[in-house]
Amino acid sequence: MAKVLLLSPSYLDIYGNLKNAAGRYFPLGIGYIASYLIKYGGHEVQLYEPEAQGLTIHSITKIIETFNPDIVGITCSTANFTQAIELAKLCRSNSRAKIILGGVHVSAIPEFVMSENADWIDCVVVGEGEITMLELVDAYMHNSGLESIKGIVYKKQGKMFYNEKRPYIEDLDSIPFPARQLIPQHLFSPNMHNARYKTCLTILTSRGCPFNCSFCAARIVSGTKYRMHSAEYVLDEIQMLKKDYKARQLLITDDTFTVNHSRLEKICKGMIDKRLNLKWFCFAQVTTVNREILSLMKKAGCYSIGFGLESSNEDILKRMGKPISPAKAKKAVEIANQLGFKTQTFYIVGSPGETKKQMLDTIKFSREVNSTLAFYNMLVPFPGTKEFKFFFSAMPLKDINWAKFVAIGEDCVLKNSEISSQEIEKLIAKANMLYYANPGRLLNLLFHIRTFYEFINYLKGGIALSGQLAKWFGKKTNKSDN
Repeated sequence: MAKVLLLSPSYLDIYGNLKNAAGRYFPLGIGYIASYLIKYGGHEVQLYEPEAQGLTIHSITKIIETFNPDIVGITCSTANFTQAIELAKLCRSNSRAKIILGGVHVSAIPEFVMSENADWIDCVVVGEGEITMLELVDAYMHNSGLESIKGIVYKKQGKMFYNEKRPYIEDLDSIPFPARQLIPQHLFSPNMHNARYKTCLTILTSRGCPFNCSFCAARIVSGTKYRMHSAEYVLDEIQMLKKDYKARQLLITDDTFTVNHSRLEKICKGMIDKRLNLKWFCFAQVTTVNREILSLMKKAGCYSIGFGLESSNEDILKRMGKPISPAKAKKAVEIANQLGFKTQTFYIVGSPGETKKQMLDTIKFSREVNSTLAFYNMLVPFPGTKEFKFFFSAMPLKDINWAKFVAIGEDCVLKNSEISSQEIEKLIAKANMLYYANPGRLLNLLFHIRTFYEFINYLKGGIALSGQLAKWFGKKTNKSDN
């Protein structure tokens, strides 16, 4: 039996002024790995999310020294990659453990990560981590070679090895529920705009997205094939969350929850029949919903739904690989509004070749769509995406400030875009001002508030957004920032 320490690095500070509106979420990825190692390997696992648990560097050091792990696994996104490396250094300085790095960022550029950080890490996991981590732990504990382990990059005697890619897990039901018991769940809370009840938990019911949008990095870990937990598995997990953790609200974190209607109907009807009485949010693709399925979701407790509309320009949408039309998108949101959903729409500004006029057209279109909430995101070209190749192919990876790669962040990171990054920031600020200064939309938003907790969170979110808008408007435009 090995002692395995799993860590999720801090990330809230990367949101800047918007961090007060950001949520703290249980790290589902390493939560699944923890439960897999416990069930199939019998290993002793400790799991920490230092930010939510209020752990200082001194506290983490004490944990490392006391637990004395054989293996340390650290996950990270692009924006908190630097924090992940700092954790790796801390573990290296205070233990003799083998240190493994995983997550979407390192899966996108594993050879670079491994070559630049070989002093701090022993191995990089590419893609899904459950089976790979189990095999790695066993290999390290038995001092056997890593040659046969799929899905890893490592260095040996100064030479880089990139092993065969690991196939995606087809039987998702073989993976036990995430090991939520390893961290008190009351420490986690949703983003301000999704906070209806304090006892809100996240759940992932599928992996992979068949739409393969050019700006999305999720496929790097989960792939483009849509793989699902069975409806029975999902309902069992939901019932467990209500029974064991007193959940009142769920955030379903699937890229697109509404792809398979047969499974979706079973889940919704199961929630209704079992009288679970939970409120929940999910993401959907406008081509995967209709009035009938939305009505069933509403009856099952879905009160809020998010749609990625991205742009009002069909050429931009086509280049993104987004199989939707503006008219179809507008109609889907209209139906959801009619059914009483709190609708959320997401737009991207700064796509390759996008002109200022096209950006302004999208902002105007968003007001015509008239969702309850609208989110305007500056394009973030994450490593492994087509957009990254377009904007950053000429820049050495070691010269990139990864901390700026935040999906809803303060700064536009685009280089060589049609208009300057600071102009894009001001457009985002203007879009928010025009949208939320409308009295009708504010009244509509107030109409959807059901709890005092929800009201307070909207108030906090509004204050955070106001501070960020002031910062964007206060910046001096520099045409040479590209």
